[in-house]
Amino acid sequence: MRVGPGWVLIALVSAACLPANAATAPVAPPARSTAPVFVSPTPWPPSSAAPSLPSPHLPTATLPPSPTPAPVSPTAEPEITLLFTGDINPARCVYQMARDAGDMALPYRPLADVLQSADLTIGSLDASISDYNPPSPCAEFHRNLLAPAETVQGLQFAGFDLLAAATNHIKDCGLVRGCDHESLLETLSNLRAAGIEPVGAGPNLAEAAAPVIVEVRGVRFAFLAFTAINGEVWADEAAPGAAPFLKEVYVDAVRRARDEADVVVALPHWGREFTGQITWEQALGADALVDAGARLVVGNNPHHVQGVETYPNGAVVAYALGNFVFDQQWSDGTVFTVQGLLLRARFRGATLQGVDLIPIHIYDNFQPRLAPPAEAAQILRDVEASLQTRPRAASP
Repeated sequence: MRVGPGWVLIALVSAACLPANAATAPVAPPARSTAPVFVSPTPWPPSSAAPSLPSPHLPTATLPPSPTPAPVSPTAEPEITLLFTGDINPARCVYQMARDAGDMALPYRPLADVLQSADLTIGSLDASISDYNPPSPCAEFHRNLLAPAETVQGLQFAGFDLLAAATNHIKDCGLVRGCDHESLLETLSNLRAAGIEPVGAGPNLAEAAAPVIVEVRGVRFAFLAFTAINGEVWADEAAPGAAPFLKEVYVDAVRRARDEADVVVALPHWGREFTGQITWEQALGADALVDAGARLVVGNNPHHVQGVETYPNGAVVAYALGNFVFDQQWSDGTVFTVQGLLLRARFRGATLQGVDLIPIHIYDNFQPRLAPPAEAAQILRDVEASLQTRPRAASP
């Protein structure tokens, strides 16, 4: 199926491959063949000069099916897979279901094999994880998303290596107000204690905008995350927060990361909620990220699947993967808030070979599983339809 100006391989995986009910016995994540090596770079001061925004790319339909293969060398380049999810909210009803079952891994069990199979598994944390205040109740109208520290056990079981923490809920602190930066800082600590590296947030802007660099079989991947939503959570030179999705910040960060790594992956939190419509901010931001050197851009926040496209240089942009673990079973007469995508990116060495889209459905308001074939096809049609809404500059 064609979903962009380049070819993107769609993985239609049948839900029949999974048991109807998840197992409840604890299962340890399998050891990966080669453990990723995290590299701690020196945080960068943000550039004071705002680089100019280049003209948008105008991808065409005449691109080859995939990037030109790298020349064959005597030593075969390693094959590496990265797996990305949509938004994750371990708070509210998701937490209550896991707590009542006495199993923090319960939301992730049906897809554990898929999540654990990648060399790196990356998610988008649309909540905070802290015991600073009591957790948010199981009520969808309650928009303050605070999950207890014990919920990190589920993320650890699922095999997450990195989580984008540059989201609009990263400073949420539950029903009791009064916290400032505590829930964010505790979230970062709780994730790291579980062996999961947060991306895009820190005690100041320099650290929030610095990359997390991971080496997998000799290939260095740099991850960056930024949020365009809720400027109140943005970090500055002295205050903790998330890296802002501002051109002078993200373009400079990508360019610097490109000098330190073989592959740059950007994780923007952007776009309008509850729609497949791609905004100008997303379109121009994607162009600027790719021009600066990002090879893969995977966005989230809309709680709705959005388009995926391949650029002329082989870079891939996925505008939003929808929800992954989230308690939003309401919708406007549709089921888009209980649908999403897993995106599997396949690399040969540092060369992106292509991506697979794996549709998922969230059951019982907390637990994702592979979508049944008919629904999977519908989700992929929504991805195609969304890409048609992408704003494009007029031809000269």
